[in-house]
Amino acid sequence: MLNHDEIVISVQEESDPVDDKTNEDEDINNNNESNKGSSNADAFSALETAMEWYEQQNAVLLNYCSSRELETLQRKNEGVQYGAAKNK
Repeated sequence: MLNHDEIVISVQEESDPVDDKTNEDEDINNNNESNKGSSNADAFSALETAMEWYEQQNAVLLNYCSSRELETLQRKNEGVQYGAAKNK
């Protein structure tokens, strides 16, 4: 038969593994949540970078198209001026 102190020690020993497992599970859950948070932050940062790149590409394309249109208009204008000078 166990005395009072032995019963207390026995109960503590039996309950410690459960507490340790519970604490380990909590640590794992906390780590998973922090990993998810950093993963979401990384994904958001990557999306922001992609959107900035996309906007820059649109600006470059718009500038390129505008300069090509300007060149085309200048050539047409030169052609009209050349034709008018030729007819004189």
